Amino acid sequence: MEEKYVVRIFAPGAFAGIGGAEKYAASVAQYLVDNYRNLDIGFVSYRHGEGRPDKIDFLNAAYDLSLPESVGVSLLDEETDGKWGRYVAHRALRKTSRGVDLYINCFHNVQFFEAKKNIHIVHFPAPRRVEGSPTFGGKLLLKPLADALDRKYRDCYDLFVCNSHFSEQWLEKYWGIGQDRREVLYPPASHNAIWSDAIAAKKEPIILLVSRFDPRKNILEMVKFFAENEKRFAGWRLAVTGSCGDGDGAYFGHLRDVASGHRIDVIPNLSTPDLKTLYRKASIFWHAMGMTADEATNPVDVEHFGITTVEAMAAGAVPVVIDKGGQREIVDDGINGFRWGTLDQLESLTHTLMANPGLRLALSKAAVEKSNMYSIESFYANIDSIFREHSLIPEEYGR
Repeated sequence: MEEKYVVRIFAPGAFAGIGGAEKYAASVAQYLVDNYRNLDIGFVSYRHGEGRPDKIDFLNAAYDLSLPESVGVSLLDEETDGKWGRYVAHRALRKTSRGVDLYINCFHNVQFFEAKKNIHIVHFPAPRRVEGSPTFGGKLLLKPLADALDRKYRDCYDLFVCNSHFSEQWLEKYWGIGQDRREVLYPPASHNAIWSDAIAAKKEPIILLVSRFDPRKNILEMVKFFAENEKRFAGWRLAVTGSCGDGDGAYFGHLRDVASGHRIDVIPNLSTPDLKTLYRKASIFWHAMGMTADEATNPVDVEHFGITTVEAMAAGAVPVVIDKGGQREIVDDGINGFRWGTLDQLESLTHTLMANPGLRLALSKAAVEKSNMYSIESFYANIDSIFREHSLIPEEYGR
């Protein structure tokens, strides 16, 4: 009997809520299930309190997947405060890679693992320990130890898979990873889309913003901007929606207070069907993460890809997004949307679209076409090429 090939996927927030990184990890698992046989696949994640889901059914429902119940789930305790707590947590995490054939780290850490083969999915690279670690950062006496641990991190991975060329650029800058050990695999956003007149027929005078209710996303700034300039957006509404977790209540409440009395709808945790309906209705899509960040010195504070931008484009909403980070890879300025650098530019470009239905239609068509570069179908085709090119799983396990 053929021995099973053991694969573990470390995704600490996989069962804590719905998000782009979590969808990426779950889609990697779906690829493995669909393309290989006789694999022992399991998720390694963190416990997130009573009542949190920890079953594969949660991933299937959240991301429209069909992972079988045979895909296992191992839950670890989260790190506790202090050096000892971090040390214990890191040892427990590293232990999950022992005896594993392929370990896929889907988290933005600098942990090293001990599987026969290791992959790091890089949504954005963490800096070296001596710069970014709470234990080693800025402590010259600990620099030799930090350097030794960083070498273990850098050398243990057979492949680094980046979610964008923007992230790849910073991986090379921080860690000097050569081209032979890095690939770019864009996240799976939405299914391949085909333009039709029905897309235009569903559009309403709605500007849409979709994001986690996280201050770094600059949602509050956009809500204030619309509210303070509401007369300039006559006849249009701003709709704001996204994931709102247990710790986001105060921020959400502030957003709701600012929006009150204006043509602004703030809607948390929309169901997937309702979100798709809102995408189909929206004519314009805003994105602002990183608007006040210095991309050269704080690249972590800008959007590293932009899944919601692609989802909006696939539904025919014209993107008007910040000219930073991964958004530059998605939106070709003046061809399938616009990029802006200041709020004055945002207002001007939005008004141009509001006042020119013909331009809006042309950019909408082009946005739908461009979105297919980042489709779920493209993701599965591209990950298959990467796995086979780098021989990450032996051929005899292929279906």
